[in-house]
Amino acid sequence: MSQETKSDDAALRPTDIEPQFQLIDCDVHAGVNSIDELLPYLPDVWQRYLLETGFTGPPKSAYPKMKPFAARGDAHPPSGRLPGSDFQFFQKQHLDHWKIDRAIINPLYAVDSLPNPDFSAALCSAFNDYMIENWYERDERMLGSILVPWRDTELAVREIQRVGDHPQVVQIILFVCAGVLYGQRRFHPIWQAAQQHDLVVGIHWGSAIVAPTATGGAPSYYMEYHTVLAQSAMSQLVSLVCEGVFNKFPQLRVVMIEGGSAWLPSLMWRLDKDWRGCRMEVPWLTKPPSEYIRSNVRLTTQPVEEPDDPCHFVQVMEHMGSDRMLLFATDYPHWDFDSPMQAIPRQVPKSLRQKIFWQNAVDFYNLQ
Repeated sequence: MSQETKSDDAALRPTDIEPQFQLIDCDVHAGVNSIDELLPYLPDVWQRYLLETGFTGPPKSAYPKMKPFAARGDAHPPSGRLPGSDFQFFQKQHLDHWKIDRAIINPLYAVDSLPNPDFSAALCSAFNDYMIENWYERDERMLGSILVPWRDTELAVREIQRVGDHPQVVQIILFVCAGVLYGQRRFHPIWQAAQQHDLVVGIHWGSAIVAPTATGGAPSYYMEYHTVLAQSAMSQLVSLVCEGVFNKFPQLRVVMIEGGSAWLPSLMWRLDKDWRGCRMEVPWLTKPPSEYIRSNVRLTTQPVEEPDDPCHFVQVMEHMGSDRMLLFATDYPHWDFDSPMQAIPRQVPKSLRQKIFWQNAVDFYNLQ
């Protein structure tokens, strides 16, 4: 649903949520106002490089995203900073207003995709240090995702080892459409490091480049792009399973973020069927692919698919074969924000709502 239909109604107040439910938001966006804020966190050589080249930040999306900075109209802080970059405004408008117990911050600052691996690594480190000092350590409700220069496996592992044990860091964050499939073996050292440091791997909707999606080409329109990246999420998930990532790293946990979820049952059915016919190709898969997905993968609710009959939402959950698969997310401060008041149909049983709103996240992220 759009921001206008989900959060502008003054009658919707946080106190209307069932009081026995806690609230964990598994997809919230925050970051720097400008690259100038990263300068103090960079070595001198890269500070000089930034100043001399005039580099102002990673590439922006090629698609206009319906609203400036893809943000809700009311998410622009009075300070004039970019949406999601004003710490106190973020606390008040989102965490305090909705009484959120924990929010997992997923920065979408695509320095991890820059072609220069050393520059990318330096900016990832600077960004992570900035976020830890200025966001995660200032509010215990905030849990952080770190950027890693995934194009260079050694540098990515080094960054995970450097900050992966910080108590407020729970995840590494990647774009779903990166022009590569993350299950392939060159990325396995990254997943090994994530497992060793008890970090979830978050694969988020979007891309830093105009890359072909799973449809085979670059879409013309944002509407197409917004829809078909769910297919890219499917491709990444199938890659992780078929390449044996969850066999090799059985404790690795992956969250597919902002890619929808209603497609998962049919994907698992088809993948299990093809596994039965082609299993000689992937002998390391010792059980049906759907079992790996149910044990090692979760999906966020936003954007929630909205069937005409809300009862069909429950049926989709039943087809997933587990009530642990969904994690609640708002996507704040973006224009298609889902409020806690309306994201989950009221027809969903209270026990399942509780799992979606907080229990599944507590279990999957090992939250205290």
